[in-house]
Amino acid sequence: MRITNQMMINSSISNIQVNKNQINTLSTELSTQKKISKPSDDPIIAIRALRLRSSLDEVTQYLGKNIPDASSWLSVTHDALDESNSIIKDLYKYCVQGSTDSYSESERNTLAESLNKLVEAYYEQGNVDYAGRYVFTGHATDRPLTYQSDADAKNVDYSITQNFTREDLSTKTAYTNAYSNDDILNLTVKTDANGNIITPNIQSVNRIQLAYDEINGGTFTLGMGNNNSANVTINADGTVTMNGSLTADITQADGSVVQNQVSVVTTSDPDYIPGDNEIAINATTGELLLGQNVYQSVYQNNEFSVTYEKSNFIKGDIDPTMYFDCVDNNTGVVYDKKSEDIEYIVNFSQKLKVNTEADEAFNIYLGRNVNDLVNTVQNVLDIDAQISKVESMQKDSQYSDDASQEKLKTIMEGLTKQRDFAKSEMKNAFEAGIGQMQGYMDQVSNAKADVGNRQIRLDLTKTRLTEQKTNFTDLKSQNEDIDLEEIVVTYTSAELVYQAALSAASKVVQQSLLDFLR
Repeated sequence: MRITNQMMINSSISNIQVNKNQINTLSTELSTQKKISKPSDDPIIAIRALRLRSSLDEVTQYLGKNIPDASSWLSVTHDALDESNSIIKDLYKYCVQGSTDSYSESERNTLAESLNKLVEAYYEQGNVDYAGRYVFTGHATDRPLTYQSDADAKNVDYSITQNFTREDLSTKTAYTNAYSNDDILNLTVKTDANGNIITPNIQSVNRIQLAYDEINGGTFTLGMGNNNSANVTINADGTVTMNGSLTADITQADGSVVQNQVSVVTTSDPDYIPGDNEIAINATTGELLLGQNVYQSVYQNNEFSVTYEKSNFIKGDIDPTMYFDCVDNNTGVVYDKKSEDIEYIVNFSQKLKVNTEADEAFNIYLGRNVNDLVNTVQNVLDIDAQISKVESMQKDSQYSDDASQEKLKTIMEGLTKQRDFAKSEMKNAFEAGIGQMQGYMDQVSNAKADVGNRQIRLDLTKTRLTEQKTNFTDLKSQNEDIDLEEIVVTYTSAELVYQAALSAASKVVQQSLLDFLR
């Protein structure tokens, strides 16, 4: 076959173009440091790059945002719980000292304020926030645990439902034949129906203590299980209207059940003693006093529920929706108390709960227990004041006659016995407070341990993700980035080939048909 000059030229140009394309490709790789510049260069590398970049972006999001945010939330929660535990320890110390009855009269005068300040500080820890979100109030991160001002609490009105078991039953001490200030001023000596002098005494009363005192004296719903419930309306005159009936069901030794009809009354007397088949509602103290048969029925059946209204909230009161099923009487909104977990996605298909709810750590009854302690201390102070009053009256010429002196002596004997009872009850209350505070410390400690466990899991996840980020970065680099040394050598070789091709082509182009005809 005859080879013409044009054929040689065309072939040289084609080869030069191939070499030039190779140099251009290698030059692009050197300048971008990437194997491909567009997906069509290598679809497999392009697809793998998209997947690796997506995974790397997710890991970067977890490590750079989600995990630090979750860790900060847990850290704020842990610090608040740690401070709460410290406050309970201070309350515990007060209880230990009070159980020995070692407080002087001057110390008792300031004790109530100290205890109340600690309770206020305890619940204030439930109001801590992280980045403007309250950490202990579930999904309601825009609402604090306690009302921050009287204005915030002014128009709040809830119907609150509390369920109780036998563990919630407690006792209180009621004083009988106790002397009041009016008795002292009027020289009224306590006597029985036959005119015999009687002295003060104490009696134990079973009770169910609601979460709040100063509740509305309107409508109550009382339930004792098995559709055994009644609606109770407290009328303006203090009488009670019942819609339905309650029975105290007592199981006998032979297995038979005796049903006792239960009556409901109201009282404002803190020393009221209910009848055996009676429930006494004290709206002021937030207590239901149970007669003996009612108490036994609740204890045996292990079930009791109360629905009541409260609207007179003040600054520092706890939002009841954080603890109980409630109905907002202003709007009709129903709040069902249920677990409200706030979760962060901290890894591929892995979530972590970051929040601790208020009822897991801040027991609403701690404040009620401390109020009981304060009341026992105040009772001793009140009786001391009464005794000082009687002593003053004994020295007053106005009461110098024998009859008055005899009455004052009798009253003094009664008050002395009353004070002995009060001191004994104060000591017992502080002894009980030791166990109560230990229980609250355990509750907070358990919550702290739970937060600590979640923090450990988060740290482990962070370690794994850090390793994954390194791996994904390496894989991404291997997939996309060039081997610089290899490309430089290849580029240099291609450039030499290209220069050689140009040189060879120039020699071919120099020859023509005229050169052969000469």
